[in-house]
Amino acid sequence: MKNIILTIGAIAIGLTCIAQEYDENAEKYSKTITAGELKEHLYIIASDKFEGRETGKKGQKMAMDYLIQNFKSFGISPPENQEFTQTFNLIEQTTKNVNLTIGYKEYAVLKDFSVSPSIIMKQKIENEIVLVGYAIEEEDYNNYAELDVKGKAVFIMDGMPKKSKVSGEWPMKKRIELAKKKGASLVMYHSPKLKDNLIKYEHYYSKPKLVLKEDVDENETIVLATTTAVAEEITTLAGMKWKKLVKKGMKEENGQTLKFALNIDKPTEYLTSENVLAFIPGTEKPEEVIILTAHYDHIGKEGDVVFNGADDDGTGTVTMLEIAQAFQQAVVDSMGPKRSILIMPVSGEEKGLLGSKYYSNHPIFPLENTVANLNVDMIGRYDERHSEEDNYIYLIGSDKLSSELHDVSEKVNELYTKIDLDYTFNDENDPNRFYYRSDHYNFAKNNVPVIFYFSGVHEDYHKETDTVEKIDYEKTARVARLAFLTAWELANREDRIKLDEN
Repeated sequence: MKNIILTIGAIAIGLTCIAQEYDENAEKYSKTITAGELKEHLYIIASDKFEGRETGKKGQKMAMDYLIQNFKSFGISPPENQEFTQTFNLIEQTTKNVNLTIGYKEYAVLKDFSVSPSIIMKQKIENEIVLVGYAIEEEDYNNYAELDVKGKAVFIMDGMPKKSKVSGEWPMKKRIELAKKKGASLVMYHSPKLKDNLIKYEHYYSKPKLVLKEDVDENETIVLATTTAVAEEITTLAGMKWKKLVKKGMKEENGQTLKFALNIDKPTEYLTSENVLAFIPGTEKPEEVIILTAHYDHIGKEGDVVFNGADDDGTGTVTMLEIAQAFQQAVVDSMGPKRSILIMPVSGEEKGLLGSKYYSNHPIFPLENTVANLNVDMIGRYDERHSEEDNYIYLIGSDKLSSELHDVSEKVNELYTKIDLDYTFNDENDPNRFYYRSDHYNFAKNNVPVIFYFSGVHEDYHKETDTVEKIDYEKTARVARLAFLTAWELANREDRIKLDEN
């Protein structure tokens, strides 16, 4: 019986391989994707006129209009009963007007402390803050013993008890979550690295934060991280000697209280942004959809300096236009795909994958009917590892959910494009964690198989020097053809690719 099963399996694999043969139509339409047209579009999308395409701002709206005009000119429509755009609401805030007083001392945000979540609506809190030591709760070491912090603010010390019987790992995140579980209305904690981080990452901390409006929870617990200097003053006010505390560890003197006041009135702006929807219905299985994405937003401008984002992700954006045009030409020639194709340039990636997150929360087509997502982000340059070669692309995620998708991708490349497929960043232990850092991830976490096409980070990443003259348009075209040909195969093969069992 085992031999029979193996034979049947081998036949099935053989049939799958036979089904994926060279398709002259696939290659014909892939050749309509040209370096010249990609360059023509990119010189517009990544020009100063588009002001860096910042999410929710003028330049992003201009890029959106440009995309829609081109999709219309190709003869492509949005999905049935839909507009060309999927609009989502955003809230933007800057970390200003956050004032903290403990005892008699006032503290400055982004100098003495940081505050989260990133979006906090106007609040004024006057209360007592309770010192709870290391804020650990175990059978033989419990800082919360005989201590009720429900509805109160708490202060947590960094470090671990000296000569204690604490058995488990207690990272600060775990202590904060325990304090919330205990009902603390606000959590303040000592962060030894905060002072250096506030200097090192000043640009990140000080720039406005943007989130989906639907994600804002006005009841979320406020968390403040303090520098060592502030932690020293707090413990001193509570009657403890800092040097002794650091040397010997926190004593069991939990429950001391201090008066504090926190006023939050951060400048707030309400914005909207859009995903663009260009739809090519399938001829035989229209309910099954392949989604291609690239984020068309970038980081905007600072004063007169425009961050054009030619590679990030202008190259992906113009790839969406060329792929859409190639598929539509096949439709005109009565060779349209059997499954549906949704070309979806998304916005808000630079602010936290917001557009793709919104789509995954509010899909136009059921996610269970979504065959795969192919995501293109930065494909026109070279990173340091490939400075001497131009015929490569990093592939990320292709085997995470569906080994069949990975096999399809490999076979397509073997038949047509013969690009060096580099899987370095596909390693689960890769410290860059690129798998989690572009729009495909919002599909992957919903069990939609994905491929992320990526050339790697270069010296102009997120700088004003990421400009159009530095793009290798022939390389961009090769990768764009690979994405198109993979989508073509997924759309036209007899059987839909399947998720792996595990």
